[in-house]
Amino acid sequence: MPGIDKFFQGGDPDDIRFQLHVIKHLSESVRQLAAGMAEMQKTQVGMLERLAVLEANRFAEEIAVIDRKVDALMRDKDRRDGAMGILDWLRVWGPVVFSFLAAVWLFGRSLGITPAPPATVVIPQRETPTPHRENPVTPNSGSMR
Repeated sequence: MPGIDKFFQGGDPDDIRFQLHVIKHLSESVRQLAAGMAEMQKTQVGMLERLAVLEANRFAEEIAVIDRKVDALMRDKDRRDGAMGILDWLRVWGPVVFSFLAAVWLFGRSLGITPAPPATVVIPQRETPTPHRENPVTPNSGSMR
């Protein structure tokens, strides 16, 4: 190292002042290294803090996405549970309600309060031949006039 060789050329290595001078320069070098390491450590701590914030933000975003998915699934489950609740209610209470309404309708029918339902099949009335017609049409006559 050229700096050390030049440093040793300046004096006698056995001289106490020279040794103190070397110790002084060594301590100054150690102090500069310590200051540099402290600065490097501050930089590293700052980088670690920024990294922690970035990681926390990333986890917060991932948690927000997962939270939205869980909310959607819970809404879907609640909707299905509601529909199944209605179907279960109808399965249990539907026959009771139908029986009650049928009994009320029959009771009303027996008292004449509830009218009869309209007939859906209309049966046509058959014409009977009258004696004043000249040629009555009969099903077996074969000719029609």
